[in-house]
Amino acid sequence: MKFDLTDLRIFLSAVEGGSLTAAAAKNNIVVAAVSARLKKLEESFDLPLLERTGRGIRPTLAGDMLTRHARQVLSSAQRIEIELSNFSHGRSGNIRFLSNTNMLAEHLPAVMGRFLAEHPDISISVADKPSLEVVALLRNGEADIGIVAASADMSGLERWRFVPDRLVLVVPKDHALLDATDFSRVLSERMITLQQKVALSQFLRRRAVELGRDVDIRMRMDGFEGVCAMVAQGAGVAIVPESAALRYGRFMDFRMVQILDDWSDRELYLCVRREEHLPHHGKKFLAHLLSYVSEASATA
Repeated sequence: MKFDLTDLRIFLSAVEGGSLTAAAAKNNIVVAAVSARLKKLEESFDLPLLERTGRGIRPTLAGDMLTRHARQVLSSAQRIEIELSNFSHGRSGNIRFLSNTNMLAEHLPAVMGRFLAEHPDISISVADKPSLEVVALLRNGEADIGIVAASADMSGLERWRFVPDRLVLVVPKDHALLDATDFSRVLSERMITLQQKVALSQFLRRRAVELGRDVDIRMRMDGFEGVCAMVAQGAGVAIVPESAALRYGRFMDFRMVQILDDWSDRELYLCVRREEHLPHHGKKFLAHLLSYVSEASATA
């Protein structure tokens, strides 16, 4: 590099002020230092950048070109400084957040919405991932905060208990399956599920494979409301979060059935690689999530 930001700042001050004296005053240095800096700059390019006149100095053609670029570079440098300062103080930035389907659909919209309303310069990138992927991405530094089921290996991560995540079976009102049942029995039914890439769909398929079975999918929907509506119309059965079943059950005609398998009632954890390594805006969001946990516990 033939110059630095200080060289550009002094050069631009000389051009805009029309003299070395003006540049010296603006940059709080002596005129001799300004002259030495500008001479070194001209020598590095082997071009005259300024010409002396009876009234001071003015840029040459090469100096005009450098002036235009210097303004752009210094403006960009100032924006970088402002943005990094905001980033370091948590006033702006993007948070990479991972969670399972249930939390993203049930608890997090209101929680994230409130946080974003309070912090208009912060954004959140959200991805729906199974717990096994979440822990791997956190360890690799590809995410800031994640929600992970207790069954996943969280070694090497810092964690805090999150809100409960209970899965239930919903069936048409006149369905034969009305008593608590296990997943192996559910797999004999035709099911309404979410889209294939959604974490809950992947989780249920993995549980079916562990039993040597497959999920008989009749239709895939984009959200729990659509899933419950299909069940209410008698199209099949579905596994959904209990909170969703209770909410949609107020105006849809279906029955809720307990699933006996241990995994239906899961402990969830908020995880980070290292809290101290989170940017300030990430620490703010983590504190916001933990505050939500405290509120949920107090009202449970």
